[in-house]
Amino acid sequence: MENSVVAGDSVQIGEVHGSVTVVTGSGGPGRGPEAGWTAPGAVPPSAPGLVRVRDADPLHLGVHRSIRVTGAEHSALPAYVPRDLDTGEGDGARPLIEAAARGGGFVLLVGGSSVGKTRSLYEAVNALLPDWWLCHPADAGQIEQLVGRSPRRLVVWLDELQNHVSGPHQLTAATVRALLAPHHQVVIVGTLWPHYYDTWTACPVPADADDRHRAERELLKLADVVHVGAAFSPAEQERAAALAASDERLRTALEAGDFGLTQVIAGAPQLVHRWEHAGPCARALMTAAVDATLLGVRSPVPEGLLRAAVPGYCAPAERATAPDGWFEEALSYATRPLLGATSALVPVSDGRAMGRPDGYRVADYLVQHTGRVQRAVPPPETFWEACAEHLTDTADIVRTASAAAARQRVGAAVPLFRKAVERGSASAMQELGELYRRTGNPEGAQEMADRLTASAHPDAALYRTILAGWDFEELLDLAEAGNEYAVGHLIEYGHPRLAISLLLEDLDPDDLWSWYRLAQLFHDEDENERAIPILEMLHEREYDDAILFLAELLKEEGNVERLYELTEEGYFAAAWCLADLLHDKGRTEEGLEVLWEFADQGSGDLDFTLAHLLAQIGDLDTLLERAAEGHADAAREAARLLRERGDVDRAVAVLTPIADTGGYVASDLAELLRATGRVDDLRARAEAGDAYAAGELARLAIEEGDLDEAVRLHARKGTARAVFGLTDALVKALVARGDADRAIALLSAAEDTPPYGLRELFRKLGRVDELRALIDQGDEHALWDLVEVLRDEGRADEADALLTRGLTADGRIRSDGPAD
Repeated sequence: MENSVVAGDSVQIGEVHGSVTVVTGSGGPGRGPEAGWTAPGAVPPSAPGLVRVRDADPLHLGVHRSIRVTGAEHSALPAYVPRDLDTGEGDGARPLIEAAARGGGFVLLVGGSSVGKTRSLYEAVNALLPDWWLCHPADAGQIEQLVGRSPRRLVVWLDELQNHVSGPHQLTAATVRALLAPHHQVVIVGTLWPHYYDTWTACPVPADADDRHRAERELLKLADVVHVGAAFSPAEQERAAALAASDERLRTALEAGDFGLTQVIAGAPQLVHRWEHAGPCARALMTAAVDATLLGVRSPVPEGLLRAAVPGYCAPAERATAPDGWFEEALSYATRPLLGATSALVPVSDGRAMGRPDGYRVADYLVQHTGRVQRAVPPPETFWEACAEHLTDTADIVRTASAAAARQRVGAAVPLFRKAVERGSASAMQELGELYRRTGNPEGAQEMADRLTASAHPDAALYRTILAGWDFEELLDLAEAGNEYAVGHLIEYGHPRLAISLLLEDLDPDDLWSWYRLAQLFHDEDENERAIPILEMLHEREYDDAILFLAELLKEEGNVERLYELTEEGYFAAAWCLADLLHDKGRTEEGLEVLWEFADQGSGDLDFTLAHLLAQIGDLDTLLERAAEGHADAAREAARLLRERGDVDRAVAVLTPIADTGGYVASDLAELLRATGRVDDLRARAEAGDAYAAGELARLAIEEGDLDEAVRLHARKGTARAVFGLTDALVKALVARGDADRAIALLSAAEDTPPYGLRELFRKLGRVDELRALIDQGDEHALWDLVEVLRDEGRADEADALLTRGLTADGRIRSDGPAD
């Protein structure tokens, strides 16, 4: 401002350059962070630790403390190496955060431990939103407090998202949607390990199986996800080398060959060395701590748990020869700091006592480094007993019990679940009820159902519905008794007519999702005349999903006039539906006129429709012009027309420039080259790094019976993902040739293998031992595949015993009766 005069509440402005934010509230140096809330009538936030982004401590936010290098000037963090993900074309972290700052959004970085995701996120928000407030909530309960308080210019920091989706205050999609409401101005940022991302996004198989991660999957749907690779790209390496001239830690990291730069900075090589060279007691202690972390303990691992668990991890001779003070010596080894960066176990105090840890957290890189091996080795009996005795956090107890149940360690799961049930955990009641049903204890299952019915826990009704499962009559009884979750379940999965009647019975005028679901049900019942008015109402109330559904139904009903009206209002969905409808009515030229008005304005669906209609009328010249401008859909349609006319050379020439930039056009080109026998061209593109070309060569090799060549090509990075079904086709060919072990090895290493892929192969091959190994790793669905295989082999008694009694800690079928 220039020439301004401030007197009380008066501000006189001479000139304004840029935007102006007016903050109301008491002035003076005592004004707190609430003054940053700029929404009219906003309620001051109660979130603890609210700070400006620029003042946030990156170490407190989760950025790894850096190694120290002798002789180098010490600072908290080394120079930041700009990452490729920072400036991706529209889908990089910083563009996504900038977009979220304008209208609210959730940006999630997914990557392994110590790959730099938290540092990249910190640098992004600090660069883009330094004056915003930052809330680093301890749990989802603190996030819920923000909803309804009209937060403005707020960053919600959720490093390690998995820590916010469990416990009494589980972060839900509904909470995130409320926080990201248009009248707020909130950016949610977070990080997540790939293991959790893959687990949460995998749909249950079979489709009617218990969907334990539905809530997490709904949450992830709201996020713009950026995947962070473990290794630096060549461009990132160049940027790091330039910065290393003035940063000794970067120079040291670049010289390391076995680990990535970010891992070296965070002390990863020292952690691995510490693990690999530990004595038997120290190794046992660290292994117990890793197991606890992998199997659900999120709070500090208690010292008593570690002391009680360790003997089961040691061999008899190691236990017999352990020296006096073995535990203290092992703990000292595991907690010793390494190069100032971290230690294998970090002492933590969540209480107020000074100088005395409550427990220990495992360095996350060590968890990830050892996790694949540890998940395959079930913990000893002393571990489960120690958890039942020493865990005090109810959410930790439930997660650990769930891990035991997934591994069919029924004898370990029941005491843990019972402990959580006595503490009032509704989720424990539901899971224990399901375990009782599966193991043939109907009385126990009914006890848990009764406890849920009587429970005052706010989520008890939800878990009572989950426990009812797919029992229609039981769900109907619950719905008639007023259980809203049972009503919702029947609406989502019941008969459409029943769902419609349930919705209409007590429909809240402001429950827009229910209105939208009602419109879907009317459409399913061929009653578009009842669905369309509902969608028109939702559109007026700015329900985001309404316009596309409305446009599609108007197209189905042939309502050209209303589609024209919506098109004139600027809706892309209406424009492409109108163009399609006009084409169906023989008015293609008119449809093209509509599309040209909106072409190249950011709607991929509309541009696709334009290319499709141009191909329908055979306008090759216009398609070629747009292809030359870089329009992928136009290139594909032009190539298709040329191919139909026998001009394959020209089709290849049209696709090649766009295919060279990557994306799905490269897939079209590779398929065309293979289909037309241009193997040399295909091989040249594969050698240049085109994964689609390598994939098509692999398919060709399978067809020709050269499975060794197919396996070699399949092993190239990105090849398996490039060609849909390639892995499955190669596995089938190997099995058909009698090379099942090689098929299993290939599927185990394949990057595109769905979680159920190996399990299905083991079932088809009748591999009992491999299915048992999957159970040990926590694949709860492997149990049913193993039961099916055992019964097919005439081992029904063994299958029944496995189901009803479960396994001992060391993997034998229990000899005692069903769980009690």
